[in-house]
Amino acid sequence: MTQDTLTDHSPDPTEADDLAHLATDLRLACQRISRRIRYEGTHDIAPHQASVLFRLETPRTPGELAEIERVSAPSMTRTLGCLVDAGLVRREPHPTDGRQVLVSLTPEGEGLARAIRRRRDSWMAGRLEGMTPEQRAVLAEAAPLLLEVAAR
Repeated sequence: MTQDTLTDHSPDPTEADDLAHLATDLRLACQRISRRIRYEGTHDIAPHQASVLFRLETPRTPGELAEIERVSAPSMTRTLGCLVDAGLVRREPHPTDGRQVLVSLTPEGEGLARAIRRRRDSWMAGRLEGMTPEQRAVLAEAAPLLLEVAAR
């Protein structure tokens, strides 16, 4: 290997430092915003229960929910039990697999999920109100990029 080849593949130390700082800043900002939003408007139920409600835009099996939420099957069973007892979700036989059940939102669960989303969106809108139009434009451009990062 020639020196030129090594140089071509070696990151510039300044660029690597900048990337590391950006990664840290973005991670901290996303964590703090996520933490604040997660607890905003979920006074009626625990944040992890609200997360399950949001995943039920279509009926799902408990196994699918456990995988999506990255929790164990027994943990999801306990969460679903609480939500069933509260009248927010219902279990129904799976139409094609008799060993499975499908979990779906009740009308009360749909209403609560909408209310929590509204409160969270309102909280975020309140944070954005204090920003200049230019700052909001930067965030509007960054939002799709952050979604792309999250999807990787």
